[in-house]
Order: sequence, then C-alpha cells, then structure tokens
Amino acid sequence: MGVRLRWWMSSLDLASADMVDFHISVVFQALHSEDNYLRIQDDTLSGTDACVDVSTKANLDKLVKIGESLLKKPVSRVNLETGLSEPVKACGTNEEALKKFAKLLSDERRLRQLASPLTIKSSK
Repeated sequence: MGVRLRWWMSSLDLASADMVDFHISVVFQALHSEDNYLRIQDDTLSGTDACVDVSTKANLDKLVKIGESLLKKPVSRVNLETGLSEPVKACGTNEEALKKFAKLLSDERRLRQLASPLTIKSSK
C-alpha cells in the first residue's frame, strides 16, 4: 500500500473513532447516563503500535503490554467543550471500571433470566 493511501486510511480511521466517541458521549451525557458508558483507548499510539494490520509476534506482544498499561490508567471521558479526553474523578482505573461493568452485566442477565417465562424455574 502506498504511503499516501495508508496515511489517508489512517486519517479516516482516527476521524471515525473521534466522531463515534464524541457522538456517543453526547448521547450518554444528554441521558445523564455517563456512568453506563466506558470507552478505553489510547490516542497517543503511533507507528506500528497504531496499525491494525501488523500482526508480527513482536507487535502483538507490545500491544498486550499497551493494553495492560491502559487498564492501570484512570477512567477518562471526552470533554464535549474541548474534545479532549480527561480523567474522571472518583471512577478509579479502567480495570476497576471493567470489573464493575462485568458485574453489572452479569447481574442484569441473571435478573432477566429469572423474569423470563422461558427460564425453567425449579420449585424444589
């Protein structure tokens, strides 16, 4: 792939991610549901770290380390006035937030299963 085409595709990818983040943030904030939205990303990646088509063992190992590092960072959200990502006070780390979401989803699934007429309920 030529350098120009790769740059253009990378630009579109970044613009698309920024637009999704901004619009979803607007919706969740308008609904006063910010706590129900978590997006973990690193806008500082560059070179092969930011490429989705480099699947060498070395790059994949590096991406695992980047992911582990992201888990330790504080939860952040897009400031709708500046468009910049900012840490959210009293939300903890991304790892803690993911665990919270996993429990929330698990509890919600369990409640829906209990309320479902398709669920076989044991009376014994």
